[in-house]
Amino acid sequence: MRQSILLFFLIGGMIPLSGQNEILDSLLLELARQQSDTSRVLTLAEAAWELKIEDPARARRLLQDAICLTQEIGYLQGEATVFNYFGVLETIHDRYADAIRYFTWALPLREKLGDRKGVASIYNNLGNIYESQGEGLEALANFQYSLKILEQLGDSARIARATYSMAVVHESLGNYPEALNHLYDFLGFVEPRDDKEEIASGYNLIGNIKSEIELTEEAMSWYHRARIIREQMDDGWALAYTYQNLGNTEDNIGEKFQDRDLGDSAIVHHLRALDWLDKANAIYVEYEDPSGLADIANNRGVVEKNLGSAYQLIGDQAAAQKAWKRAIVHLESARQSREELGDQVGVIEAINGLGDVARRQGRYREALAFTQSYFELALAIDNGKFIRNGWKDLARVHKALGNWKEALRCHENYEDLRWQEFNDKRVKDYERREVLYGDLKKQIKLEKQEQEIALQDARLSEARTRQRALMGGGLALALLALLLYNRYRIKNKANKDLEEKNAIIDAERKKSDDLLLNILPATTARELKETGRAQAKHYDSVTVLFTDFSGFTATAAKLAPADLVEELDTCFRAFDAITSRHGIEKIKTIGDSYLCVGGLPEEREGHALDVVRAAQEMQEWMEARVVKLANEGRPFFRMRAGIHTGPVVAGVVGDRKFAYDIWGDTVNTAARMESNSEPGRINLSAATWVEVRDQITCSPRGAIEAKGKGMLEMYFVEN
Repeated sequence: MRQSILLFFLIGGMIPLSGQNEILDSLLLELARQQSDTSRVLTLAEAAWELKIEDPARARRLLQDAICLTQEIGYLQGEATVFNYFGVLETIHDRYADAIRYFTWALPLREKLGDRKGVASIYNNLGNIYESQGEGLEALANFQYSLKILEQLGDSARIARATYSMAVVHESLGNYPEALNHLYDFLGFVEPRDDKEEIASGYNLIGNIKSEIELTEEAMSWYHRARIIREQMDDGWALAYTYQNLGNTEDNIGEKFQDRDLGDSAIVHHLRALDWLDKANAIYVEYEDPSGLADIANNRGVVEKNLGSAYQLIGDQAAAQKAWKRAIVHLESARQSREELGDQVGVIEAINGLGDVARRQGRYREALAFTQSYFELALAIDNGKFIRNGWKDLARVHKALGNWKEALRCHENYEDLRWQEFNDKRVKDYERREVLYGDLKKQIKLEKQEQEIALQDARLSEARTRQRALMGGGLALALLALLLYNRYRIKNKANKDLEEKNAIIDAERKKSDDLLLNILPATTARELKETGRAQAKHYDSVTVLFTDFSGFTATAAKLAPADLVEELDTCFRAFDAITSRHGIEKIKTIGDSYLCVGGLPEEREGHALDVVRAAQEMQEWMEARVVKLANEGRPFFRMRAGIHTGPVVAGVVGDRKFAYDIWGDTVNTAARMESNSEPGRINLSAATWVEVRDQITCSPRGAIEAKGKGMLEMYFVEN
């Protein structure tokens, strides 16, 4: 009755708005008390969850009521769940100390309940908090705890997310090899599921790492792969972020060309950078994102600044001044937007850019004023990076003004901070490695001891068995020897007669076996001999190599038929020797084309690298052959090669003049890689490049139209 009256007054507006929320919470609590023990806790928790964004104060009250209920009825699982809700709520509202406290309270409860998935979730939540606060080592430790549990549970989806989180932390700490290893593991989870959003995130982060270690061309390749996926998904902000990365990386490439005094090439890349930034800007305009627009304005200013220097490098002063003026407009816009947003670091970046433009234009007094302005702001917010850069920029401007004493003082301060940063980084790196590898060393030592003990036990067991066998079997062996000797005397004469006939049969069989093995793989030949036919077999992953000779028809016309066949025979015999050394199966030759494949008939790891290495050796042999024939004044061929990795079907077709062959789209794609290659080059598909990228240096060619296949990403082998 009391509840009905309250609801009547509440709906009728007779209770002030300020008191309505408290009454609703009271009614909700009363309603929860009338439910079953577990349901009433969840009712409050779920109600709080609905309010987590719009009214966090009410959500906290409801969760506090839920905790009281769980403790009244001794509902351990409900208490753990509510504490976890509380932790997530405080994380959303950046109250990290409270969030950590609630997660820490939930953790032992879930451990007591044996809720291993819940424990892993809490460790993951804690890792996210520490990562957002810049506490990389704490974040890594929690992610590792989570990952270990998830691996034991076999939860591949959560393993993937934890692996990605660890990659992000390693990247933020500058541990690039570890970050890349985790990212490749992460892609190993999400690529087979074709989870495009996750795949694009992985590609983009790899691009960031490659960019940070100044492998700009590789960074561009990864960004483009992320771009293609995100354009297909029409993934708004993520796509804008990728466009920004492409623009900034193009700008970095342009600066590299400037360092080599190649102004024309630098200009091309700076202009491309502006195109990508324009694409990102259009998205931010559509989404009315002031922060994104401020970032683009700042980035445009930086690119225009560098573009001006590139024009100056080629002697076009008028174009340089125009670019610098545009840079000032963009940087002033970024400065104003970031001041309105309260983004102090962003303001520093914009003022820094304005100072650099003034210095490049020779306006050293203005450059000094801008530099002092951003330096003072950096000191005010204690931003180490810009304090250090501020001393460097001040030294550079004072030097340009002829203030040698002040320039020296600023430079010494810069060097002191740089040395301090180096020492801090070294200490942190040591601490990181202690966290990562301290326990691992102990584990390896224990495992080694266990293996040694097991090996000793096995040796003792083997020795005892051998001793018993020798003692118990000695007499039996002696009797057996006598019987065998007697039979030997009887059969010796008959065997001598058979030996000569068997020798003749074995010689003929060897000839036929060798001929069969020259046509078919050993396993297929054995199957044919045993059953009279060979079943076709599907292979999930092989690497197919196609080669041909460029300008074959024209060169062949210069040779007599016998000489042409002899030259082809010489080349293909060399190829046969190379593929044999690398464990690659030759399939056939078709005119001037040579087809072989790695990874069959026996499946094995590393077949992509084996095939690329073999192709490199073939090219080296062919180029040496070109030099030899050219010196002799004889016609020569140059080889093109194409490689692709994927599934095929392999087997024998026909009853007469049978041949071992392979079929599938992988073969067709390898042929397209070959036809789009160039003389003396090896062209890889994206699938093969992914397999060999850590061992083989390649240059991305971008997406190229392949006949019947559409646009395909291709890469030239460089080493």
